[in-house]
Amino acid sequence: MSKRLREVASREANQLWNDLVSDKPLLPFLVPVFLLAWGIERWIVPLSNWVPLVVCVWATIEYGKHQRKQAVEELNNKWKRHFLCTQPTTPIEPCEWLNKLLMYVWPNFLEPKLSKKMLSLVQKRIKEKRPKPIQSVEVQDFTLGTAPPILGLQKTYWSTEGGQQVLHMGFEWDTNEMSLLLAAKLGVPFKGKVARIIINSIHIKGDIRLTPILDGQGLLYSFECTPEVRLGIAFGSGNQTLPATELPVVSSWLEKLLIETLNRTLVEPRRKCFSLPPVDYKKHAVGGTLSVTIVKARNLTRVTSGSKSSLGEKRSFSSGTNHQTGSGSYGVRGAFVELTLDELIRKSKASEENGMSPTWNETIEMAFHGNSGTLHLNLYGRGSNHMKVDFLGTCQVKVSQFLALSPIF
Repeated sequence: MSKRLREVASREANQLWNDLVSDKPLLPFLVPVFLLAWGIERWIVPLSNWVPLVVCVWATIEYGKHQRKQAVEELNNKWKRHFLCTQPTTPIEPCEWLNKLLMYVWPNFLEPKLSKKMLSLVQKRIKEKRPKPIQSVEVQDFTLGTAPPILGLQKTYWSTEGGQQVLHMGFEWDTNEMSLLLAAKLGVPFKGKVARIIINSIHIKGDIRLTPILDGQGLLYSFECTPEVRLGIAFGSGNQTLPATELPVVSSWLEKLLIETLNRTLVEPRRKCFSLPPVDYKKHAVGGTLSVTIVKARNLTRVTSGSKSSLGEKRSFSSGTNHQTGSGSYGVRGAFVELTLDELIRKSKASEENGMSPTWNETIEMAFHGNSGTLHLNLYGRGSNHMKVDFLGTCQVKVSQFLALSPIF
């Protein structure tokens, strides 16, 4: 114990000495002078003990200053952390250091991983959305090139939206080093011929947003609006190939396909999740409990013709003295939500508010089997006689294990 105390005292004394030397550069020269004066007074002219007393007083004052300085620095650091965590917005600033870092980690780390991950997605989307003149299409080569996208070069800032902190960042990717080689087998009138389509450049420009979720265990990312997209396309040469002038729709088809894919997956309100789990459970999920909290609906309208009941049949809402007939909209009464997960069905309580924005604030728990499923939410409203049920809207939420062995869904 005494050895540990000596080490702590020695370390603190060393730190105090270093601070004193940095504040007073002449101190190393004054110490020998004081020691010489004290030696003379002690052994040559022993008149008093004033030198040790002065040194002790001076050391006490300097130690007090050092302690106060450390306390002020600690309070300043705490205040900076508190201000950083609580401020709703931050100033707009460029993010050059991040782009400098991307230049080094992109070619040999990020680009191979992203190319491998996106290859299957590109193959699937192109096969699903191929135009009629193309019988089949296959991705033969896919690389993103050595030039990384530019993030936040013009603006990067934080804001608060709906009680959540959101990072806004500019996104621009303009490269002519990528390579996407497609082999398309054509139909009538070019039946039997093969067109080799090469995408050698891409331009995507927009604004992205990052939202931390689950106390920092995940990030939601998306484009704030549909980005600007351009593709550079060339056609290969060889036997039974076609020039670009004979396939004028290919360029517009690929650009439209890319924009449609982005809108379906990465443009608000659709988002992707990047998982940051603190624990890896080393096993696949086989089930659990899904907790759904229904809070509020806004700007609802009731269509009075061809309404859909919860049983799937068409019904019309009977018009009263204060309601219009035909197709129109008015306030909703007794609205409730029907939740369907696989074969399990749950219903919320009817809202006590009659109007365009009913509230529930109700949590419903449902058994979740396997590691993926689709939650359907159907909204209904009751008629004036409480017998007829009108269909108001629906949405679905796909739930799946984010990554193999990840605890995040």
